[in-house]
Amino acid sequence: MTCLALLCAALAGVLTFAGRASAAPTNLGPFTLAPASGTIASDPVATSATSSAGCPAASSTGIPNTAYLRVYKPNANPDAVTSQQIIGQGTFPDGTAPFTVDLEPAPAPQSLEKALRKFIPTGSLDGTYQLSLACRSGLSTPRFFAKIRVTDDTWTLLQQQTTNLTLTAATDVPVNGDLKLTATVTPEVATGTVEFKKGDESLGTADVTGGKAELTVKAPAVGGPHAYQAVFKSRDPDAYSDAQGSVTARIGYLLTAKDAEGNTLGDKPTLSIGQSVKITVQGFTPGSTVKVNQSNASGVTFPDATPNAEGTIVDYAFTVPDRTINGETDLYFDEGGSPNNRATFDFISTDEEPSPDPTTPADLEVTDEDGTPLDANPNLEPGQTVKITARGYTKDATVKVTLAESEETFEDAKANAEGTVEAYEFTVPEDIADGDHTLTLAEDKQDGHSVDFAFTTGEEPSGSPSPSTSETSGDDAGTDNGGTDNGGTDSGGGVAGGDTGGTGTGTGSMASTGAQVGAIGLTALALLCAGSALVLHMRRKGLLSFGGDTPQHH
Repeated sequence: MTCLALLCAALAGVLTFAGRASAAPTNLGPFTLAPASGTIASDPVATSATSSAGCPAASSTGIPNTAYLRVYKPNANPDAVTSQQIIGQGTFPDGTAPFTVDLEPAPAPQSLEKALRKFIPTGSLDGTYQLSLACRSGLSTPRFFAKIRVTDDTWTLLQQQTTNLTLTAATDVPVNGDLKLTATVTPEVATGTVEFKKGDESLGTADVTGGKAELTVKAPAVGGPHAYQAVFKSRDPDAYSDAQGSVTARIGYLLTAKDAEGNTLGDKPTLSIGQSVKITVQGFTPGSTVKVNQSNASGVTFPDATPNAEGTIVDYAFTVPDRTINGETDLYFDEGGSPNNRATFDFISTDEEPSPDPTTPADLEVTDEDGTPLDANPNLEPGQTVKITARGYTKDATVKVTLAESEETFEDAKANAEGTVEAYEFTVPEDIADGDHTLTLAEDKQDGHSVDFAFTTGEEPSGSPSPSTSETSGDDAGTDNGGTDNGGTDSGGGVAGGDTGGTGTGTGSMASTGAQVGAIGLTALALLCAGSALVLHMRRKGLLSFGGDTPQHH
């Protein structure tokens, strides 16, 4: 029984000691070394150490105020005796204020390099190590902590720098367009990853290179302000902190306007008072109420618009009011009446009558192969190639090309970042019929923008015929000099001569006409005389009688 009691007491003592040994020391905060870097062969490793607060008072009198600088074995229990080595010491003052101690070699002098070799006997010592500055001796005494990084034979104090992140978003991006998000991290040398988010939704992660991380996402289908966030996760949290930032991206609306003839208007068109247009706007919440109002037109009200299931207002009819002031004017489409969710149709208002349509629409230019501009509705030959530039499409849109009343197929066109199809080469089919034709370049989507190129083939109609040579040349076209009338007696000179006692002059066409009239008159007179003679002869012979006459027989 006595032996059993002694064994239990010994076990209790071991458990008590183990419990005390495993108690984690109180973390009093960070401390720094001066200098902040040096060689691992130095002893002591630094000249001094500075705390961020004071050390607690001793638990009993007589305990010296000695601070011990320790280094810990990586990935080991820091409270174990074998996991720590003392590499310097110094005396600190009483009180709660931060203090600086001058370091001197430890009781068993050793450099940082020698201490680390007890943890890592061979190989590279490169890595990150934890240090502590303990208030007095003991494994669980309160202490301050710091980290150093060893590279080759040099150590550097790691003092975590505050990292900042600035998030920016591309501008002028329409609904459903490509939105580029850019996170800029400072200091630039900080490495890690950035997660891009929209609310609670993660959009993707990108590595930080040269202080930047980028991600391109699809813009929302509804225009207006949209908030995005970015979170930086440091690869070296000992040296650089995490950071985050946000930005509000303004997503634009897609707006097109057409005149009464269905022609697509360009940017900021000039509209006359009373002129009507139809406006289509994409990018609203389906079924929402969109208020419409205009600048430069006080007292004028407009009907609300309602987007369809795709969030598009289609062909909103707008007529420039009489009260509109000349100059730059805006027509606003505000979802829910809020200017934060606004699409704007810009135009120049004028009280002048609209000018005739230009021969070449503003959104269409056509040249020949050499770049010479062609007139509107040009006459082309089969096999001829022209270059077509058409504007007003969605950025990077696919544009279908079709020829009316033709089964010919053509290669699709592609709009650039400005929504322009540039120098599309169109070759007139060899078997095309003579007449009027229309080539259409239409965006490949419902209600997509389209541009028509009208042209003709075959012979062009000629103008008024030229006078014949018989009417404009020779003697008939010259001056008739044979019609001199001396004293009223016609001495010759032809039918077209003058009869005024002077020299008769006249154009050939008029002289020819006079001769023809005279000839017809003479012929008619001759026929009349011949007919009368014939009647008299026949009556004398008794061959012809009239009512009341008695035929005579001989």
